[in-house]
Amino acid sequence: MYIRFHKLAALALACLIPTAASAQSSRRPAAPAPTGRLFITVDLKGSGRKDLSNKVEWYRLTADRKLELELAMYMPTKSPAPMIKVGGIDQSNAPMPEGMAALKNAVETCKGDQACERQAATAIMQKMMASPGGLGAMQPDDARFQNWVADRRIPCATGVAMVADEGDGMNISQPAPAKPYKFQRTGKLDLSGQPTGVLDKACQAEISVDLQKGLLSLRLNGLNIPVPVQMSGQAYTKETSVPFLEGRGKFELFDQPIKVDEATWSGQGRFENVGSVSHNSGQTVAPMTGTLTWRFVRG
Repeated sequence: MYIRFHKLAALALACLIPTAASAQSSRRPAAPAPTGRLFITVDLKGSGRKDLSNKVEWYRLTADRKLELELAMYMPTKSPAPMIKVGGIDQSNAPMPEGMAALKNAVETCKGDQACERQAATAIMQKMMASPGGLGAMQPDDARFQNWVADRRIPCATGVAMVADEGDGMNISQPAPAKPYKFQRTGKLDLSGQPTGVLDKACQAEISVDLQKGLLSLRLNGLNIPVPVQMSGQAYTKETSVPFLEGRGKFELFDQPIKVDEATWSGQGRFENVGSVSHNSGQTVAPMTGTLTWRFVRG
């Protein structure tokens, strides 16, 4: 049974309350959390067509979407494990300090019995305390991985989301005969000054870095940002707003190579069928494909 790192740490702390309290009283104030800026450009294109069974009517939607995003990021705390898999490592298999591994092995034999777990943890901790520097074996390596998130303590996003869609097809409106139509759906949203509810949809970005391997993984969630639009041409709907992207909830890029001694890192990834764009309540759906380009500047 996998014992989570935080549970082991809690057990160890419970066995060392006097020591922990003494250390807490002499601890220096924490340094300000490191900050950075994440610049993201998402370019998406797609097309979808629906042919009706009468073999006369058909609908097509061609979509073009672009998002230029600048996010305030920060690293709220040091961590011994990445929150996004990077270099094959995540929270389930992150390297564990020698003392914590010994504690894990001892506790796993208890099969969930809390009294047994505490007794096993106490025995391990007493053994370590009896050895000079023994408690050092409990210290996790919190210098290898970095976890960055959007800084919601401040307005976390600026940028622009753009929509440039075109629809066409053949339509029958009885009693008139079939006739072609074409329309445009265009719009733009400036994120500056938008309410929290809109910014929350744009600020769902996370980064994990492995400084030892020189790799970075990035996740961007929730691009269903509402973009105001205008309809022109032979439009037969009255949409005033559309989501920037529908369907799939996240973009993920794994193991992007970086030079850890540089202040700026960058990369790119391509996505197939990353989500969709629709018209007229899903009458026509265009699967979207495109690229995500990113640049992260620390400090």
